Amino acid sequence: MRLSFEDGSVVDYHFHSAAELVRGRGKVESYRAAQIRPGILFVDFIASDRRASTISLVLDLGRGICSAIEAELPTEADAKVTPIERVERGDELTAVTTKFLSGAIDAPFGHTIDRHTDTHDLIGKRIEYTYSRSERYEHIYLNERFYTWHCLAGSEQGLADTDRCRYLRVADRLYLFVWREKIVPTLGAVLVDLEQMKTTGKIFGYSGFDFGTVMNFPVGARASLVSGERVMISRAAHGGDVF
Repeated sequence: MRLSFEDGSVVDYHFHSAAELVRGRGKVESYRAAQIRPGILFVDFIASDRRASTISLVLDLGRGICSAIEAELPTEADAKVTPIERVERGDELTAVTTKFLSGAIDAPFGHTIDRHTDTHDLIGKRIEYTYSRSERYEHIYLNERFYTWHCLAGSEQGLADTDRCRYLRVADRLYLFVWREKIVPTLGAVLVDLEQMKTTGKIFGYSGFDFGTVMNFPVGARASLVSGERVMISRAAHGGDVF
């Protein structure tokens, strides 16, 4: 398929097998794909021609549109910049960067093309996610830029933080949720399906504190709505990060 994006770029994707695709001008990539709903797929791979980067695609075949998330982990030097230094420089507290692009499938992109749009649908909800018999987390979706995660059971039990995030509405009660952590540089991208009450996606980060080895692994959880009350946090002055 040919994906035409809002920034003018056009990329051909040839899916040769269930595990291998060719991107653009002959770049072979190993990928993973999952069908979330009929005609809606999540495709994800490490971009082998870029430093510590992944590309995730939400392919909406029925509507002929897609969303791409290009993510890059920081260098070791950038990851070790202190929060105080980031605040002084006016940077985000997280050093993980993302680029979101809307696109058209096998058609030119234009102003009439539909897209997956930012949404407030999840804001105010508190959802518990069970990843396995031993791993359980809760998310509280605070506002359009921040959410709080809290480990209820598992290897990180008792830990919690508030991190940057973004939400896109893919379909009715189906959302792309992307977050970027600031303590250990990590990116997560999952599709949250509140009809099937489950998530499907990936987590991307370094292997431990080895800044030369990246890990990009699939994740999924069963979801349980704890509360739908609207929970908001105050924003720092001038739209800055919240501590």
